[in-house]
Amino acid sequence: MEILNLKSDSFESNMSTELTNHVEENAGQTTTWSMEILPHNISNLSLIPDFVNEVYITMIPGASCRETIQTAHQIQAVGKQAVPHIAGRSFKGVEELSACLSELQETGIYRALLVGGGQSEPAGDITCVMDMLKTGLFAKYGINAFDFAGHPEGNPDDPNSEAHLLEKLLWTEERGIPARIVTQWCFDSDGTNDWISGLREKGIRNPIHIGIPGPSTMKTLLSFAKVCGVQASAQVLRKQGLNISKLMFVNKPDKIISELRGYDKLHLYPFGGIAKSADWLNEWQRITVKDKPGFVSIPQT
Repeated sequence: MEILNLKSDSFESNMSTELTNHVEENAGQTTTWSMEILPHNISNLSLIPDFVNEVYITMIPGASCRETIQTAHQIQAVGKQAVPHIAGRSFKGVEELSACLSELQETGIYRALLVGGGQSEPAGDITCVMDMLKTGLFAKYGINAFDFAGHPEGNPDDPNSEAHLLEKLLWTEERGIPARIVTQWCFDSDGTNDWISGLREKGIRNPIHIGIPGPSTMKTLLSFAKVCGVQASAQVLRKQGLNISKLMFVNKPDKIISELRGYDKLHLYPFGGIAKSADWLNEWQRITVKDKPGFVSIPQT
């Protein structure tokens, strides 16, 4: 496994060249970004680039909502929009969910990403996202826009994940509630493109934000997956199975981005740390802006 941590000098030195080539190949695709953080990463909030406005907060299985609330408050305080995960199976009941949403409302939260949660057994009687939606509590506390998780490469915790996604999208559409799809991190660009096309063919017009693994190694990817309660972490390793081309996506994800089509936004999971992800993202932004038609470089005086 030591090969996962080896770096090639030529690999690193070609970063700008490869980024430029990929930008040229995708000149028609305007890319905007959001980023995911864990509550304990909040001390690195200032490292997140200014052009990243939405910052999602992972709700760790078994953790209290208090961490999410405190993290959301700090994100909102610096002028970015916090989008907290609300994990249904983490709550002991409707009362606890209500208390959490009440405090998020005081923080200025109006959008949340709703997930069932990584816990195999629910802490109370909320077992899925639909259970939360049917409480009516989100409208009560001013959360009037939702994001739902998408799984282009499948969800081992839910073999019917696409059917359940469609159910949630229909529920929000019938009530005129804005909803977006934010996916787990993706490695398979062809499969992801097919998944997007499949949703569009089914008449889904909701915005689709594709999850991208930030610069990292497979070791840190799996560590992040374990912390987040992703039960499939061992399956991820087996599925990606030392496939060197896919490990390159983890070390530097610009290639997989260049191959994606039909998305509305990209969502970065900073597996290798916020600092490393921010450096890469700033470089990506610098090159994409520089290569846009009409860009004029102003000499420094």
